[in-house]
Amino acid sequence: MYTQETWMVNKLKSIFDKQKFDMAVKEIMTKNVVTVKPEMSAEICAKLMIKNKIGSVVVVEKSGKSVGIITKENLIKHVIAENASAVNVYATDVMSKPLLTASPSLTIIQAMQTMFKEGIRHLVITGNEGKLLGICTDTDIFKVVPQLILLEQEYLRVMGEEQKQEELGDFAGYCDDCREYSDKLLFSQGLYKCPNCAPPEELIESNE
Repeated sequence: MYTQETWMVNKLKSIFDKQKFDMAVKEIMTKNVVTVKPEMSAEICAKLMIKNKIGSVVVVEKSGKSVGIITKENLIKHVIAENASAVNVYATDVMSKPLLTASPSLTIIQAMQTMFKEGIRHLVITGNEGKLLGICTDTDIFKVVPQLILLEQEYLRVMGEEQKQEELGDFAGYCDDCREYSDKLLFSQGLYKCPNCAPPEELIESNE
């Protein structure tokens, strides 16, 4: 039976663009990170994500230390699924913690391995004393090493063969194209898309 770690090692050996894989994440990360304070409401966090067309915001304390991250999935789990009022739920209540961070010298291949292992799509990059330097996403990596789009698609296929689709259930979240919520997102070209935005041929394959 495959594990995430053994699957990644075997497949990455077959990808030859070593120069790009050895590139440090500081070369591709987004430096202007949108941050929020722990006491900000989930509503403000959601509006900031929509306004800036991003999938996450980093929670930073007054001291400047990054303490958590809020993604669209966090808002779905802690606000929508709980039928809670976004005005009365705070960033500190919905953020993922403890925050997983990485050094700016981390290579692209190391970053991707970490994302696969931890099941995340956003990796916060910090420097000395936890100072926030940037954020690296799987989309950032796909832009530099497009081969990894096919790698992740194959990964999802391999893992899907080990567990029936009905056991996994449909993936829910916000479409990376239209930003609308859907309970049946499809992974397409490095992005998660709703049935309205996904290519017709992928909709056919998902229904087979």
